[in-house]
Amino acid sequence: MWPSILCVLLQPAHQGQHEGQCDYETVTCEACQLHILRNDKDRHNERECEARTLNCKYCKVSFNFKDIKAHDEICTKFPMQCKDCGKKKIPREKFPEHVKTCAKSKMACQFSKVGCHAVVDNGKQHDHEQSSIMDHLRMVLTALSSVVLVQSDGFGEYQDDCGGLGLYRAPEEKAVAEAAASGKAYSNSSSSRAGGGEGRRDSNGLGLYQAPDEGTAGASVASGRGRKSTVGLEQKVTALENIVCVLSRELERSSLTQEAQARQHHLDQEKIEGLHSKIRQLERTLTMRDLKLSETEQTLTELELCTFDGVFVWKVADFSHRRQDALAGRSPALFSPAFYSSKYGYKMCLRLYLNGDGTGRGTHLSLFFVVMRGKYDALLKWPFSQKVTLMLLDQNNREHIIDAFRPDTSSTSFQRPISEMNIASGCPLFCPLAKLASAKNSYVREDTIFIKAIVDLTGL
Repeated sequence: MWPSILCVLLQPAHQGQHEGQCDYETVTCEACQLHILRNDKDRHNERECEARTLNCKYCKVSFNFKDIKAHDEICTKFPMQCKDCGKKKIPREKFPEHVKTCAKSKMACQFSKVGCHAVVDNGKQHDHEQSSIMDHLRMVLTALSSVVLVQSDGFGEYQDDCGGLGLYRAPEEKAVAEAAASGKAYSNSSSSRAGGGEGRRDSNGLGLYQAPDEGTAGASVASGRGRKSTVGLEQKVTALENIVCVLSRELERSSLTQEAQARQHHLDQEKIEGLHSKIRQLERTLTMRDLKLSETEQTLTELELCTFDGVFVWKVADFSHRRQDALAGRSPALFSPAFYSSKYGYKMCLRLYLNGDGTGRGTHLSLFFVVMRGKYDALLKWPFSQKVTLMLLDQNNREHIIDAFRPDTSSTSFQRPISEMNIASGCPLFCPLAKLASAKNSYVREDTIFIKAIVDLTGL
């Protein structure tokens, strides 16, 4: 409808140009025939129109918006989820094939027709058949035993039971009697055509028909039917015997296969056990070699760092981290590599407490001298009595911290070692920690300190 109430204020000269462009003009949607405002047309076409055309995001087919649910039900590319294995995003066109091959899809055993009620996964059907061969054979034999063959001297009829198996049913006595009573008297002309009895004349000269002996006619008819049913039964029995023969051969073959698999499994287990034994032996050998390699590396490190002239400089790197470990109690003491007074002389090392020890705990750096057990101790003079000088080096070479002492020969710290190392002896108040942190000094540089030990070799 036009003009809009809002457009009344326009001058008559402009109304002609405004017509057909007014945003508040009512227009008709070409698709759904709904009346809407012109300024709502784009939004209506894109979001609201029931007849708008959409493209399926799966198969790209075009359809009306109102048919979206119906299309999802038939879309060949619509993603589906297998409820058995949980796999998602299976196109509908491939879903039936997935159900057939899904390893976790459950199906009835193929022997369900003879009584097996097992429902197993697709991937385990073969295992079920192999493990249940005897049960399946018993079910088949039970089904076969339900086929009852009745042989009788009398006549009967051939019938199909509910399972499609041919059975022979003997006649009832009443049927035999009715067949016997079916003979009646006829005229001579009838008797000649029937050929079923003999003619005679009575005293009046009338021709009479004498019925054959009792039961003869009925028995001949029943005999023909009995022979036909017997042939059918023999064919059925032959087919069933062939089935049983095939099943017996299959059972024998499966038994042989299971025995072969059992033997192979036993051989595989023995082989696996042998391989496990070899692996354990190799692991022990590898562990021993790792230990020897570690000892060799340690020896090489000691040989690289040790000296044989009684003078030793110890570089302690990563000082701040090591000091934090000392404060936390994780690693309160550090041992230096060993050094010697000579190639065949005393073996010694240093012991450093970065947070102090004894009287210097928490306030000082404590440094101690340790006499270690060496290979040539039997050739040396004991107790150890050489003067020892300990130094914390100023890396600007201006003010080294120095402390020296002569060993107390009565102390066990300087007797010939009977264990790996003697009790440490030295300076618990070697250097105040505050002095290390002072900016005026250069004892710690690049997070590293250097400690030097000098053993007086006089008299050796």
